Amino acid sequence: MNKSNINEIIENHKIDLFTKYAEAESTVDARMKIQNDGVSYSGKNFIKYVPDETDRTEKAKKRGEYWSDLEILYWGKNDLPYGTDSFILKREARTTVGQHIKSIFRTLNSIECDVQDFGTKHCRYSKKSA
Repeated sequence: MNKSNINEIIENHKIDLFTKYAEAESTVDARMKIQNDGVSYSGKNFIKYVPDETDRTEKAKKRGEYWSDLEILYWGKNDLPYGTDSFILKREARTTVGQHIKSIFRTLNSIECDVQDFGTKHCRYSKKSA
């Protein structure tokens, strides 16, 4: 198995997890409602998220998380929206499912970095330990 196969597996899991994250969070936050009118964004699912005061906090600014006036995320069955990782990590999850998926995204990002670094001078593993 090579790096591209592993990255594809991770990408597919992230797409599924993001859809579940949006569905779970939309039960308590109407801004996370998944929309699809069949025309916009080439018929892909999308979210138009307008951040409010609960997102733009001093704590978020200290962590270096800044929101634009409108965040639009659109995705299909085989492609993850650009900025999904940062969106999930900077948004405060309001459900237990959302919090769980947020922690899974952190883990997947760490695995993704390790896969990219494997075989380079930045790699933490030797061939014996891998």
